[in-house]
Amino acid sequence: MNQKKGFASTIMLLGLVIIGALCVAAANMSVNSIKVATSNRDEQIAVQAAQAGLEQATARAFASLNANNGAFVTTTYNDMGTVLNPIASGCTATATIQPQANNTYAYVTSTVTYKNFTKSFRSVIKCKNVGVWNNAIFAGVGASGQAINGNVQIRGSVHILGDGEPYVDAAGIGTYFAGDPFTDSNHNGVWDPGEPYTDVLHVGHYVGPDPYNDLNGNGVYDPPLTQTSLNDTMSGTAYIGNNYDQIPAGLSTVIPAAPTVNGIQTLSAEMRAKHGQVSINGNASIGTNSIINGGMSKSTMDGMYVSDGYTGNQGAAHVYSDNGTTNGYDLGALGITFPIISGIGSQQYVDGSGNTWNSMTAYYSARSLSVNINTITASTTAFSYGPDQYGNKISFTPKTNNTAAVLTVTGIVSVPGNLQIGAKDTITYKGNGTIYSPGNINIDGNLTPASGQVFPTTTALGWVAKGNINLATGNGSSQLTMAGAFYAQDTIVSAKQNNIAGTFVASYFNMGNNVPSIFQVPSLATHLPPGMPGGNSYFTLQQQGWRER
Repeated sequence: MNQKKGFASTIMLLGLVIIGALCVAAANMSVNSIKVATSNRDEQIAVQAAQAGLEQATARAFASLNANNGAFVTTTYNDMGTVLNPIASGCTATATIQPQANNTYAYVTSTVTYKNFTKSFRSVIKCKNVGVWNNAIFAGVGASGQAINGNVQIRGSVHILGDGEPYVDAAGIGTYFAGDPFTDSNHNGVWDPGEPYTDVLHVGHYVGPDPYNDLNGNGVYDPPLTQTSLNDTMSGTAYIGNNYDQIPAGLSTVIPAAPTVNGIQTLSAEMRAKHGQVSINGNASIGTNSIINGGMSKSTMDGMYVSDGYTGNQGAAHVYSDNGTTNGYDLGALGITFPIISGIGSQQYVDGSGNTWNSMTAYYSARSLSVNINTITASTTAFSYGPDQYGNKISFTPKTNNTAAVLTVTGIVSVPGNLQIGAKDTITYKGNGTIYSPGNINIDGNLTPASGQVFPTTTALGWVAKGNINLATGNGSSQLTMAGAFYAQDTIVSAKQNNIAGTFVASYFNMGNNVPSIFQVPSLATHLPPGMPGGNSYFTLQQQGWRER
């Protein structure tokens, strides 16, 4: 019996030992599980904090673009530990911005140490100034088929709004009202009391047409383009490209070299059409699938953003873009509008001193140097005006023997009416200035920087016309070379085989049939002549890569 009791005690003791061992093992497992869970939690907190730091640094870099003229600058953020403390209490953290050779690209790196874990993430970001002047062509209103029309070579970005002419909604119906139909008994073109009319709005009295700004002077209101309107009609060998291939030597030597990304020449060209279709016919194309300069120049467009699509006998088949052809207009949230300088729809202007003007023309009237000049050719007699109290001045030295004529402009100069520049001759320019005309500006001669000058970094000349700018439309004008910033509230006409470096900004364009060319100069957006309409910058940001380091 005692042996049995002893054996049972041994069994019980062994069971207790095993149970105890199991409890200890379970406790150890529990402790280890807690440690693992805690470690995993701490690691995830470090990951989350590092990712949040990346987003915070990216947001700061984006916010600084306007102050830095659209360029990323080398920056280290040492306060990220404080910023990220709500996520990872007690962490240490830094973030850096490292611009690349093309400073519109940058590495953003965020590094966080939280307890025993260090996590680091890096992304590549790209910014783009999508403002009015960072294009080869910016078209505002655009009547059907007239925004860009013809056999034209464009190198750089194109932005077409097609918003229609601005008007006052006097009828209060939310759209333009052309007025009640009436019988014009006395044939004076306006309704007179007593003449029969149709009360379209059922208000019990005659309602006339809404006032509008007739930007193209055709006597009728031009509405926004519709889904079936043509805002861009390209034919023949018309081409929109992303490089300086085939740029004439006489033009390439007076502007900066095209930017490069990873050794490839590119203008970062994009095309946008807010309203209306893009018509592509014949051999015309936007971008190309061909290899250009042995692959050293970019062949495709960076992006296409066309809401109403493509038409013509080639349509989207002749569009070659990094993002395809199905993306709609992407900048609606930025509120980019055509910069109207006078009349209905004109925007307020804030000058460099913070003064606000009701319109650009009001600013020109008060702050420009007014000179009584209507013609400048290479043989015009020398003249000099200014400086006035605001530093505005203009002078001219005519051509002598083998020395080219030189026009020097500083600040803003206004003329009283139409202005004629050149007559199948050559005028060079110096200084940093803008010439404003309340009428038309006609340029019928070569117009390039003076010897030793580069547009727009060492010299910049802007042309602003309340009416039209006509390039090479005079008798005998052809194959002109120009560099400048060109704004017309109405229409820019570029005829013959012009080669022009810079930007066209206008409500409408007529590019003719003789293959004129325009080459965007990307640095113009940050080196604008003074007082140019639409000088505000708008930026977009893309994250092009992301990885854990």
